[in-house]
This record gives sequence, C-alpha cells and structure tokens, in this order.
Amino acid sequence: MKKITIVSGKGGVGKTTLTAALACLYAQDKFKIVLTDCDVDAPNLAITLQNQEIERKDIYSANVAIVDKIQCIGCQKCMEHCKFNAIKWDNENEHPVINEFECEGCGVCTLVCPEECVQLTPVKTGKLILSKSKNGFPIVSGELVIGRGNSGKIVAEAKMTALKLAEQNKCDIILSDGPPGIGCPVIASLSDSDFIIIITEPMPAAIHDLKRVLSLAWHFTQEIGLVINKYDLYPPLIPEIEAFANENNILILGKIPIDDKIPEALVHTIPIIEYAPNAPATNAITELYKNLITTVGLEKISYNR
Repeated sequence: MKKITIVSGKGGVGKTTLTAALACLYAQDKFKIVLTDCDVDAPNLAITLQNQEIERKDIYSANVAIVDKIQCIGCQKCMEHCKFNAIKWDNENEHPVINEFECEGCGVCTLVCPEECVQLTPVKTGKLILSKSKNGFPIVSGELVIGRGNSGKIVAEAKMTALKLAEQNKCDIILSDGPPGIGCPVIASLSDSDFIIIITEPMPAAIHDLKRVLSLAWHFTQEIGLVINKYDLYPPLIPEIEAFANENNILILGKIPIDDKIPEALVHTIPIIEYAPNAPATNAITELYKNLITTVGLEKISYNR
C-alpha cells in the first residue's frame, strides 16, 4: 500500500482539483483507494466528488478549565497565574469567568487553587466525516470547530481512520489532500507519507512558498514530485521553477494548463476528468497520472490486474 500526500506552500493552487482527478483515474484503473481530506480548516474534497455521508464522529482533543462557582472562595489565584489571560474576574458575582477559546488547557489553575474547585474537562475540537464518492471509494474528512486549535490532532485522527479503512479493505493507495503552508496540520499530513506531491504555479509568492514546503517535506521523505499548475499563467517563471527542481533532484510529474473547464467542473461538483474528458487540463492530468504510477511503483499492481 502506498500513502501519497498532496500539499502546496501557497493556497489555491489546485490541490483538491488534482486530488479528485487522480482519485477518479485510480478508480478507473481498478485500484482500491481511500481518500483523506487533511485540510481540516476548510475541507471540501468530498464536495467535489458528490459524496454521500455515511457517518460522523465528534473529536475531543483538547481540555479547558471549568470552575465550581459554589466551592470557589474568590482568592483569584487562578486568574493571577494564568499566562494566557483566559480568566477574568466577575466583580458582580465574585467568581472567575474562563474564556474557553483563550484557555490552552495547561492546567496551572488546577494546581494553584487551594479549594481544588478548578478542573479540566474535554472540549469538542472537531469532527470526522466518513463519506462515499459516487465512484465507490471512501473519503475521510477532518473538520475543525471554528475557533478551536489542535488542527494537527484532527489531521492525525483522520489519517488513522483512513489507514484502518485501507487495511480492512486491502487497499492499494491512501491519497491525502493536504492543507497549504508549513504549519501543524501540514506536518501531520506529511507524516508517514511514501510519496509527496507538491503543487505550485508560476507566480513569485507560489515559488517562494514552494521552497518552504519542500524544506519541510524533506524531513519525511526524499520521494517528492512537483506539479506546475496553470503553467501558462506567466511562462517567464517556468525556467526558474524547472531549474530549482533540477538543482534539488525533484521530478516534475507534469504541467497543467489554464483551462476554463476546471471552474465549470467545480461548479457542477464533478471532477474535471469526468466533466470534460477531452479538455487540455484532463489530458495533462492523465499524463501526470501515468508518470505518477511509474514513479511510485504502482505499475506492477496495474499490470497484474
């Protein structure tokens, strides 16, 4: 089984579009796959694949402090020792008030309270949604509750669920749609990857962020491929990207042109591969897919089918 993760330094460069298209191509070739949407701040992979929700589960991956107002003697020690300014004093009712969105769950307030009236309690930080695409493969999506932290833990939970599904169904591939950037959810997405696809576009900001996410990806694997999306957006920058890839021994898997059929496909929530089979972008993604099959070593499985 191969675990492939798609990320980018910059947002909006086409990760989800490519993930959905590759998933459909894998399904057409009879590969058994599981998809994971690791962009837990804004998961939308399932939408692009016309999913049918099967199950959802709440995740409690953080703690917040609560105060027993009856037992509280008003010493204010919890407020004095809170380094996150999450505890304010209610003068009218003479007891502390904890802002659960500012509380980091460190627990220092539970240690300094002489009456032991402050406790940590689990709080809902996100949810996992298991759905099924119209093509038949499962999609595991993590979604962070607005205002909560611990996005990396939501990603880890989604990946663990996807792995269990893949093992149960003896799947060939786990394909993960990662978040942009280099933060905690990206690190969680990249962990345990067999192959990483980085998407960029010929714009200065995207190239700058490509270099940052590549330096992060190298901590997890040297098996990395590059995709240049909207390559005809600004052709003068293509040689710079190609030179950078060559200097760092990064294989360019493919180049996808600007194609008006892609936004049309997104509006209809149909992957570009199915919406416009003969579109320039579809042809480019199909060639990219063939390169990926060979590079990752899945051609052996394909030949044996």
